[in-house]
Amino acid sequence: MPEPDVIEVQERLGEPTTYRLRYTLSIGEGDFPLLTSGNLDAGARLSVVAEAGKDKTETLVKGPVHGQQIHFDHGGAASWVEVLGSDRSIELDREVRAAIWPDGKPSDAIRTIIGRYAPLQADVEDSPSRFEEQKHALVQRDSDLGFVRRLARRHGALFWITTNPQGIETAHFRRPPLSGTPARELSINLDKANMPFLDIRWDVERPTSAVAAQIDLNDKSVLSGQVASNPLRTLGTMPLSAIASGTRSVQVIAPVDDTGELRARAEGALIEAGWFVRATGRTSTRGLGGLLHAHTLVGLQGVGKRHSGTWLVGAVRHVIDVTGHVMDFELLRNGWAA
Repeated sequence: MPEPDVIEVQERLGEPTTYRLRYTLSIGEGDFPLLTSGNLDAGARLSVVAEAGKDKTETLVKGPVHGQQIHFDHGGAASWVEVLGSDRSIELDREVRAAIWPDGKPSDAIRTIIGRYAPLQADVEDSPSRFEEQKHALVQRDSDLGFVRRLARRHGALFWITTNPQGIETAHFRRPPLSGTPARELSINLDKANMPFLDIRWDVERPTSAVAAQIDLNDKSVLSGQVASNPLRTLGTMPLSAIASGTRSVQVIAPVDDTGELRARAEGALIEAGWFVRATGRTSTRGLGGLLHAHTLVGLQGVGKRHSGTWLVGAVRHVIDVTGHVMDFELLRNGWAA
């Protein structure tokens, strides 16, 4: 099978990673062999592997083909086919299920769901709350992917799939990973700059605290899940609550049976609202010396004291062709330097 002319891979926080491969179509024996070979048919499993530095490669995405877009140009010389696919998340979205989950934590249900798609490995953060069938049961009335992503948003978590160099796929269910050392360093306005441009925007009109209260329908006691600030580590020295003056709160209402679940939902609302600084730019593997990935940390230098430092990579669009490997990216931050 020929190499694609252009490869495009899209990564984004908490969403399936998708790929788009463009091939030139050639006529052979009155047909187009690439369209009938079976290698690019529906369900074919492809991996996109990219150079990540000297003598090192990384798998950007691995998963099934789910579509094609075909262009025919008279005579065939400029005809092409684009092959569309994604990681295995798409498999979790194929069947609608109706189920009442037994007593336990939401994280228990998520581990069970991931186990249905072996050999997919599970990396699941424990949930702070429990559900009981005789109280407010944990009910599923959608696909496994829809159900898991709904639970992720409730608790301020993300669901995504990665593939290691050995080809092993892992499904992650965790809050944004903000601990550890940045995997890469981006720079601009410095001697060793590796970006041609960077755009930063911020907006502080968003909640910095959450009000959450509910009545336990079993004993009529008051459940309080009030959260004073974003529970995540601040990327920078000043969180949003220290930058935006005055009270900025959001009310969280949910049918729950314990304070752990109510507080988790309140924290989830603040985590989602907390990304008030965003940056977009472009780099390349040649300039960066490696790859950028969503769900990882990156260092940013050359943009002044306030905005230099550690950021979370929110999205990356990889474009690979004969000229090189370009990455358009979006970075997120929930604070800045004083």
